[in-house]
Amino acid sequence: MKIIPYLMYLFLISFHETILGDLTSVGGVAFDMTILIVVLTALYKGEMEALWFGFVAGLVAGAAAPDILPYRVILTVVLSVLANFLSNRINLESIVSRLVILAGMVLINRLVITSLTSTDEIFFVLFRFILPSVLYTSLWGLIFFAFKDGIITPQKVKALF
Repeated sequence: MKIIPYLMYLFLISFHETILGDLTSVGGVAFDMTILIVVLTALYKGEMEALWFGFVAGLVAGAAAPDILPYRVILTVVLSVLANFLSNRINLESIVSRLVILAGMVLINRLVITSLTSTDEIFFVLFRFILPSVLYTSLWGLIFFAFKDGIITPQKVKALF
């Protein structure tokens, strides 16, 4: 296991949580970089890498809100292991199956974190913030999967212009 890419992922998560989070949110709808990277790691790496990376990513992401840190760590580990479990049992050749896993993990994460931190009506928050956040994160996941599968390449983008 090479550790340098994981350290870079953790740096990206911490940079997003502290600086880029407000810049990438649109009207209160936030992009969930932590779960995106954790799910991608769980989809493409082994079970132990997914477990440990989920734990450390939960620590890094939860450091911004220490009152919910234990819940964030446990939730990130559970989502990482669940995504890895699902990736071993479904066809990962399809972009749709990977997007469904990603969207489901983001939805679960947002629901649990919102129920822990918000005092608003859950259905209002669900339709106003959580579902658009799931779509926003899934859009970035779709772009990543399109580049990974070769659907979008630098040559194809260059040919457009």
